[in-house]
Amino acid sequence: MALPPSEAQLGPGEGQRELTRRARTLGAIAWSSFLAACAGTMFFFAFVAPESLVGDYPEGDRIDRIGVYTLGFFGLWCLGALASALALYLHAPAGHGQRRERSPDDAP
Repeated sequence: MALPPSEAQLGPGEGQRELTRRARTLGAIAWSSFLAACAGTMFFFAFVAPESLVGDYPEGDRIDRIGVYTLGFFGLWCLGALASALALYLHAPAGHGQRRERSPDDAP
């Protein structure tokens, strides 16, 4: 019984599966929204102190600075993912899932 070749024996691009269209779309949404959340978090918290967002809660019920940064980052990441998904949805051509064959009579 032959063993499959190791990664070192494979050439570049060999033995790798092609990603599906859905996987590429989800990857594009996740990566672009992650980068937008990184930039948005840095920009937002450069001007707003986390202590000013917490308010006048009692000391035991407050979130520390890292918690505020974390919630802000994930909130911006979700907002960016929603915006990216909406942009890709609106960019898709009408009847995207249904392709029809082009006849010679169709104008280019």
